[in-house]
Amino acid sequence: MKHAAILALAVLFLAVGARTAAAKPKVAILGIEVTGGAIDQASTGAAHDLTEGLRTKAKQGNGPFQLAPNSDRELIDEKVLKNCDSEGPLCMSDIGKDIGADVLIYGQLAKAGDGYSAKLLVLDVKNRSKDKELAVRIPGGASSDAVRALAKKAYTDLVGGGAAPVAAPGTVQIEANVDDGTVFVDDEQKETLRGGKATLQLAEGRYRVAVESPGRRRKEIAVTITGGESLSESFELAMRGEGGGKPGSFWKPAFGVTLGLAAVLAGVSMYEWLRSGTEIDQVKTATNAKGDGLTESSCPNDIIGATDADSTHFDNACRARKVEIYAAIGAAVFGVAAVGTGYMAFFHKSSESATKTSARKSLLDRIAITPVFSSDHQGAVVDLSW
Repeated sequence: MKHAAILALAVLFLAVGARTAAAKPKVAILGIEVTGGAIDQASTGAAHDLTEGLRTKAKQGNGPFQLAPNSDRELIDEKVLKNCDSEGPLCMSDIGKDIGADVLIYGQLAKAGDGYSAKLLVLDVKNRSKDKELAVRIPGGASSDAVRALAKKAYTDLVGGGAAPVAAPGTVQIEANVDDGTVFVDDEQKETLRGGKATLQLAEGRYRVAVESPGRRRKEIAVTITGGESLSESFELAMRGEGGGKPGSFWKPAFGVTLGLAAVLAGVSMYEWLRSGTEIDQVKTATNAKGDGLTESSCPNDIIGATDADSTHFDNACRARKVEIYAAIGAAVFGVAAVGTGYMAFFHKSSESATKTSARKSLLDRIAITPVFSSDHQGAVVDLSW
């Protein structure tokens, strides 16, 4: 039991230490630039050793900063990319932001007597201000290890060895179009909506903030917090079953399709009605009085005294009549669907609460279509309740 307690405490201290390290601001160390007329292998080697010594010390992580990832860049290259004429705070802070660093260390090295003199600077990226400047003297003939040792000491002199200051937490004010719901931060439940509002207190960093509510689609927003800042975020949660795009993004195409089908089927029905009448007229002309009583109900029967040609016209008329009826039914069905989708596309407004929406019947729920087939006629009965 005693060993288990000691182990638990050790794990706790390690976790706390890991979180503290993760919370440290990031520092980027740009490669020291060689200036002056004497730029040779020895001077570039000294600048390289000075840079590597600074970065090695920062990588140890026992100071107030942690080394920013992918920050192994050269000062001269970054100035060219940013079109900087000098190491002014504005331009250098832009370089630091691109790297993702909170603090930028850079400098220049020049020949001085039989050795070298380097000027190192510390820049606060956010405030665009130089925090500290340090001169480093490198004796002539100093070895690579000696230069790196000087650089490690210079890093400690520049940034100190104390703990990093803890930034004040930021505030996120949340407003949603629902009264009740749950607020998540990086998929962890944090707050509950009250009257459509909630407040989050978050440390510096980037988060995924989401809101969920019964009957609504989950909405998620990426939020970046800087110490002490206050943000306001609005969450518009769509009803379940509705698209996540703009209102009418589904219903408008559906309206166009159903209206087009209704128009096409109505045209087909009209055409077949005219064709069936033309065929019947030809049969009536050929059979004289015998054709006066011909209707669609006569289709299953033979025509007394009609020739084969007359029978062909009569069969064509019967087929045209059937196509006319089915096309008319289809046109009616798609016409009603066009009315419903048109209403949803252009007139329907989402309610502000799930209770109101569930109590309201949609137009499509009020429509009933009943096909009717008999020996005398075929069609459909449409019942629209209000």
